[in-house]
Amino acid sequence: MFGTTVDVMRKWADRWPERTFIISDKETLTYGDYQNQVNQLANWLLHQGVGPGDNVGFLMLNCVELYVGLLAVHRLGAIANLWNFRLNKDEVTYLASHVHAKAVIVSPGFLPTVSGIDSSVILTSGSASTHTVGLRSFGEVSLMPTTEPEIAGPSENDLSSVIYTSGTTGHPKGATYTHQTQLLSAIQYCLEMGLGLGSRGISAAPVIHGGATNFFMAYFFIGATFIDSGKYQAEHLLDLTLEHHATELMAVPTQILELLKAAEKRNLPQGSFESLNLIRTAGSPYAKEMVDRIHQTLGCHLLNTFGMTENCSNVTTMHSGYDPESAWTTIGKPTYFWDAKVIELNDEASETISEVSRPGRGQLVVKGPQNVQRYYMSDLAPRFTDGWLFARDVVDIGSAGYLQIIDRVDSTILSGGENVYPQEVEMFLKTHPSIEDAAVTGIADPTWGERVVALVISNDPELTEQDIESWSLENSAKLARYKRPRQIVFVSSLPKNVFGKLERYKLKDEFFTAR
Repeated sequence: MFGTTVDVMRKWADRWPERTFIISDKETLTYGDYQNQVNQLANWLLHQGVGPGDNVGFLMLNCVELYVGLLAVHRLGAIANLWNFRLNKDEVTYLASHVHAKAVIVSPGFLPTVSGIDSSVILTSGSASTHTVGLRSFGEVSLMPTTEPEIAGPSENDLSSVIYTSGTTGHPKGATYTHQTQLLSAIQYCLEMGLGLGSRGISAAPVIHGGATNFFMAYFFIGATFIDSGKYQAEHLLDLTLEHHATELMAVPTQILELLKAAEKRNLPQGSFESLNLIRTAGSPYAKEMVDRIHQTLGCHLLNTFGMTENCSNVTTMHSGYDPESAWTTIGKPTYFWDAKVIELNDEASETISEVSRPGRGQLVVKGPQNVQRYYMSDLAPRFTDGWLFARDVVDIGSAGYLQIIDRVDSTILSGGENVYPQEVEMFLKTHPSIEDAAVTGIADPTWGERVVALVISNDPELTEQDIESWSLENSAKLARYKRPRQIVFVSSLPKNVFGKLERYKLKDEFFTAR
């Protein structure tokens, strides 16, 4: 239907070989340059024994070598395994062994993390002058021919990439993407953001993560320009956005807050970000005040999305330029190619599902052509009923159909016989003018079963636990009294994964450490 990612590369290299594709601090690549570098790396990997169906691991920050590596692996019909660079040495060693990785491509800063891998060729974008077994340098790659490898390429239904879920127990699970589903997701992103040939995207989020991988692929698919952010720093990213006239920016919630602070500190004249059309984000609902702040400081709209690694894409969107102001705190409605339902919470154990009435609360299920059917090299699979994937998120659906994430099904706190959803409490706490971020969990309590507690990051050193208690009681029309935190500790940071999502399984330990 769409061909493969390799077909897209060939098309643009043939049609627009001099058109700028990637801009980075160290070099600018045209589509012709990009194809040449992809072919050089593909030839090098082929020479190392990598072929169709083989696995190549990636442990990398945003960089040109990552973008070249993805297509080089695809060109051979091999599979790009994208690993979260926050994984520890044992976890990475397990993944490399589990998938029998033929090669691993790694940023220099992560060389200690791959030092336990002894069965793969390890290629680094930095110096190879260490004692790591099998370590090779990209300097070798530049000596290879720029002609296509003498090996048949992939077909559209072949696996292209495996992206791993950020599981909280056991080993990470690999969600499998094909060339067709990756290109369909790229098309979806182009439609959602209104991309064209003049678009220039930049990602603060790591491209090694599924959402940002799709963001990169969207500019690649449409023949536009992608700006490499390198190792993320808010100030540097603002400089790149201004210098290269970025039109879209992808960032996680924590990064957006840092970017806003950095921009406000500069006190730039109004209109400084006139090229920027929108910020694309995921991972968290947003308070209206935050959306207003984005409009005012950066002069652009917010495109908030919701999806899972198992979707190979997002399934809903909220666009602050098109959706009503009342919907800004939601995750919007189903987007292109996707459908969603809100069903009774107890339907997961049933073979049939029944939708809740609007407005109502229940569990989200989604259906779309990119849904992952099985985890890579595993007997495990996502839970489906009649083609509907269980997202395991509790949501509210309004009378107009907008979806509001309440929490994960398994994050519910049972306090005094009542269900309390941590994310609902967190959203309430973040409306306090002195609270920048908050995380809520439940701890054992002899009276209530579980007690609601909160970890809070405040921008006011004078703010006290009693202040928040009084404010919560004064605003009980917005959050029922039984849901308010009964104990609060102040912290300087919260445990979050690479895409800005709270690592809830760490909160109890964080609470007891901080109090």
